[in-house]
Amino acid sequence: MSDTPGNSYDDVPYDSFAYPHTHPARLATVATLFGLAPPDVARCRVLELGCAAGGNIIPMAEAFPHSAFVGIDLSGRQIADGTAVVRECGLTNVRLEHASITDLDGSYGEFDYVLCHGVFSWVPPAVQEAIFAACARHLAPNGVAFVSYNTYPGWHMRGMIRDMMRYHALQFDRPDERVGQARALLDFLAQTTQKEAGAYGVLLRSELDLLKHQSDHYLYHEQLEEHNQPLYFHQFVARAEPHGLRYLGEALVNTMLPGNFGPDVQKTLAQLAPGQIQTEQYLDFVRNRTFRETLLVRADNVPNWEMVPERVFNLHVSCGAKAVGRATDPGTKAPMQFRGPSGMVLSASNPVFKAAMMELIGAWPGTVHFPELLDRSAARLGRPASEEDRQALAAGVLNAHVSSDLVELSAAPVRFARVPPERPVALVHARAAAKGGRTSVSNRRHETVRLDDLSSRLLPLLDGTRDRAALVEALAALARAGELTVQRGGQALADADAIRASVAGALEDALGELARDALLAEV
Repeated sequence: MSDTPGNSYDDVPYDSFAYPHTHPARLATVATLFGLAPPDVARCRVLELGCAAGGNIIPMAEAFPHSAFVGIDLSGRQIADGTAVVRECGLTNVRLEHASITDLDGSYGEFDYVLCHGVFSWVPPAVQEAIFAACARHLAPNGVAFVSYNTYPGWHMRGMIRDMMRYHALQFDRPDERVGQARALLDFLAQTTQKEAGAYGVLLRSELDLLKHQSDHYLYHEQLEEHNQPLYFHQFVARAEPHGLRYLGEALVNTMLPGNFGPDVQKTLAQLAPGQIQTEQYLDFVRNRTFRETLLVRADNVPNWEMVPERVFNLHVSCGAKAVGRATDPGTKAPMQFRGPSGMVLSASNPVFKAAMMELIGAWPGTVHFPELLDRSAARLGRPASEEDRQALAAGVLNAHVSSDLVELSAAPVRFARVPPERPVALVHARAAAKGGRTSVSNRRHETVRLDDLSSRLLPLLDGTRDRAALVEALAALARAGELTVQRGGQALADADAIRASVAGALEDALGELARDALLAEV
């Protein structure tokens, strides 16, 4: 986002998608874990600074109809695009405004959550100060603000590559020329450093490998814009404090912990860093961190960074892991292993925690409220839940959440149709996106889901008016019109009856996949 007329985001719009780490339920979860009492996500007000076309807050507005959402952006083109989507979706609790962050005033009122993703590092210092000022002015007394930004020391290497790309690409005028020439330079650098065995070559190749897979709009705005000024974490916190803002934590709590470095490193860190701010700055040095997603609160809210299991008691829990090997009786002391999405493996021996993991795996991608999870886990063990069970389960869930990617916590439930009804209804914003030709849509978990050809055509049809037979006929009509390819044995089908039969055979699997991807609404 550039704070100048003739906004570059009008020329090259940024893809506008949901960004899970900004979700108010995640922000409320972090605040809860650190001893604060954040606003109820189901009935809150959310402000997004630099909302692009609303791809982040429109899905939130659909999921929380009793909450209100406001997004502002300096790109008139993207605001117009997003406003059209809002109208098509029929949402009345979200509005997008063409405005500058520097123009915000008291008339906007108070917000429980303020989101600012992908903006801070890419605007001039005056606008950065306006971001802090907006958070201070509009944040509710117990609200939480999210601000993401590029950080040193990791961005020293990326900044060097950015300088090279700008030096070459800015010799050209059109955005497409600049992106093309930037990619050409990346290829040249990659070729010339193939045999460079020193530290420079290793680091350069690592960064080049990341960049070559990025989209054109990312390269244009991340690498070629006038403004992209990283800073050290301690500098960010120091600039926030004069605005009456205090550091709460990171959107990903596990990035705040030094546990994976071993006891010796933890001991040294305790000697070097007397507080959380210093600890995290030293961790950035060690990790060569490039990016942060920092949460801020008003200065009179003092977080308690000690992890207390009791703070899990009213949260919602989910788990995307899978059991390793054959399932065993969770009531025994025999350990069970669970593998998370990243490949990380967690070993557990506590019976109630093992039972809970099995319950959560069965409920995925949905959430289970902790009190319900406790009761279901105890029932699986054939007994009522005790206070000892509650404490053990809370400790196990909290430890798994902060030390791995196996268990997620949320201040709000994730609700969707787990089984496709006779007349399925897809999420309205996902239907609109698919109807507009998007092959990636946002689900109830506020994640991006890629659609195959059949799902892309099926999703817009799922408005609750069609049963299975009507869906088959609608898809078959698309195939006969050449808008959907139906194949058998690698050959496209042309016969109407064969097309209908093939579509009918694939429909249930496609609906089941959409349900597993949390793209079907409860009806």
